[in-house]
Amino acid sequence: MKKVRFIFYFFTLNCVVFLSCKTQKVNQTSNDRLYKKDNNELSSQYLVYHINDSVSRLFYEISNDVLVYKKSDTSNFFYSHVKFFLKISSEDDLDVAYDTASLVIKDRQSDVKIKALSGTLLFKLKSGLKYHIEVNVYDVNKKTRYAHSLLADKTSKNTRQNFLITDYHNNVFFTSYYKAQEVVYIRSDRNPEKLFMVDYFKPQFKLPPPPFSSEPMPHFSYKPDSFFSIYSNDNRFELTLPNKGFYHIKTNEGTKEGVTFFIYEAGFPKIKNTEQMILATRYIMAKKEFDNCLNNPDKKTGIDNFWLELSGSNERAKQLIKKYYGRVQEANKLFSSFQEGWKTDRGMIYIVFGAPNKVTKRKNGEIWTYGETGNPNSIIFPFVKVINPFTDNDFYLERNEILKMPWYQAVDMWRQGRIYLDN
Repeated sequence: MKKVRFIFYFFTLNCVVFLSCKTQKVNQTSNDRLYKKDNNELSSQYLVYHINDSVSRLFYEISNDVLVYKKSDTSNFFYSHVKFFLKISSEDDLDVAYDTASLVIKDRQSDVKIKALSGTLLFKLKSGLKYHIEVNVYDVNKKTRYAHSLLADKTSKNTRQNFLITDYHNNVFFTSYYKAQEVVYIRSDRNPEKLFMVDYFKPQFKLPPPPFSSEPMPHFSYKPDSFFSIYSNDNRFELTLPNKGFYHIKTNEGTKEGVTFFIYEAGFPKIKNTEQMILATRYIMAKKEFDNCLNNPDKKTGIDNFWLELSGSNERAKQLIKKYYGRVQEANKLFSSFQEGWKTDRGMIYIVFGAPNKVTKRKNGEIWTYGETGNPNSIIFPFVKVINPFTDNDFYLERNEILKMPWYQAVDMWRQGRIYLDN
């Protein structure tokens, strides 16, 4: 995909907004579109990098594949028209805007081709705090808004957003997952140290228990399987990644904070082979079915027969497979942390139940609502944010016995050949 950089900086660079109204503060934000398919159809990526103690930079990359291009004059050119809005709040006070920024992106083409619209945006962030950033992208021609949110952690110079990861040609990596044996280049303007510590962890994580389980949350012990040191040159150094597992780079031995490089299965975030399909289907399989499929010499026939028995026809089986593994892929994009997104608590709920009707974000977690807010029949899944040195995307579900019936109802719908909450 060809990348085109834009410098349309129609934004308030140093604007700080103070709201003076004396209202009771509720430290949360709600969004009814955050994880839904129509919101995620816009392929976009965002990355925060802290340049110094007061200034940070947002990198963005937006694919134009779902943007609408229109003619605005008598020429042969078509134009996209995108408005980009940024709202920055302290994590301790989500209602009050610490800073705002905006820009307009216009792309002109005579023959519209798929490409990435990319660029950067500077804004002020004080050190010592965590910030919640709301990103709203508005396609003016399509009259459609896409919402995203991300965390900016500037509590210390050791956190992951103090490291900028690029390839040899200085193209920025937006995700924390990489290919086996990939070579990356690491820059940290706030860390002039010449020596960095690199810890290696083997992949050894299991699937989450169901939402009604009384099994305690597993404790992850920070014990690397191996470690080594690496030297930087002019605040930049090169690293070749492992075949599997992950590397965690620290600025010194006295901290666990740093930047992490995850290596998942080939083809990630997509499911690329039959064994991955079987593993990801465990949530709606009985143990005997799962073992039979996994141990079947012809795994392809085993998983095909599973879906055929559920659906009753080839056509319906194709629909179920597309929806189920589509959710697995989306879970990988949205919820991956130190393990693939489909293996996490949020991934499990997303795959079986679909996208929630509303997501309420709080400083220490998220609340997913299926149904109307306040309706006693609605299903609520509370997720608690885990303090994790490897990722800020790790959440665990507060399990409860009352979730047993909704869980079995959702699983039974799949096993009857129907899609639970087809959104």
